[in-house]
Amino acid sequence: MFFLLILLSAIGLPACSQKSYNTAESGLKYRFIKGEGKGEKPQTSDIVSVKMDYYIDDSLLFSSQNLDKPMEFGLMPSAFKGDFFEGIGMMSKGDSASFLCQADSVFLRIFRVKRLPEFVKPNAVMRFEISLDSFMTQEAFNERKLAEAKAIADAAHQAILDYVKEKGITEAPRESGLYYIETVKGTGKQPKEGQKVKVHYRGTLLNGTEFDASYNRNQPFEFVLGMGQVIKGWDEGIALMREGGKATLILPYELAYGERAAGQIPPFSPLVFEVEFIEIVK
Repeated sequence: MFFLLILLSAIGLPACSQKSYNTAESGLKYRFIKGEGKGEKPQTSDIVSVKMDYYIDDSLLFSSQNLDKPMEFGLMPSAFKGDFFEGIGMMSKGDSASFLCQADSVFLRIFRVKRLPEFVKPNAVMRFEISLDSFMTQEAFNERKLAEAKAIADAAHQAILDYVKEKGITEAPRESGLYYIETVKGTGKQPKEGQKVKVHYRGTLLNGTEFDASYNRNQPFEFVLGMGQVIKGWDEGIALMREGGKATLILPYELAYGERAAGQIPPFSPLVFEVEFIEIVK
């Protein structure tokens, strides 16, 4: 689906007259609100950044004003003659325009619903109010995303250095980037890959926000070491411990959940775990 349909309200608005609209060769009804489409225009597959409201028979269905930022998507080839993708292709940066499309075609051909909603009546018209903020090639978009990701990754790495300095930690990181700080030396056996281990733990972000703790459930956690059942930093760090030992593991994001979010954990997050190694499960 092109994007999720969000039904916000059914606000009655004054009916828009199609007489005020121009008609393109494809049959698309359009009216420029700002600008005239005289500058450079986006091409199919370019990434466009738009603000968009759309209505059906003058009742508001969706408004991008409720989003944190403008919508970004690849400009698709027209799904049918006279759709709003064609309309966006008529615009230049900074333009805003209004487009009229047949509602059943939009829902079936663009939103790809299997059955028309009950509120889509025969011959219903959808009005799209669109502002084109900017556009760029797919290559430029990918380069921007890579640059943004690198900046976030660099900030995450610097955050660990700042944290280690602030806490007065003198241990050097391992080759992987893991900081292993032993707080209680264990006297039992050291686990081997493939063995099931039992641990208690508390996990926090660098700012101290707790996101999980087995202590709160009064239930130790068990997993098989070295089998990828846990994040990489755990497999590496707990393999260094002995039964009865305690340690603090400081994980760079690459050894934690990487570039993705996980529950309360934002993307690119370094993590701190206080771990108590209870025993190797027989």
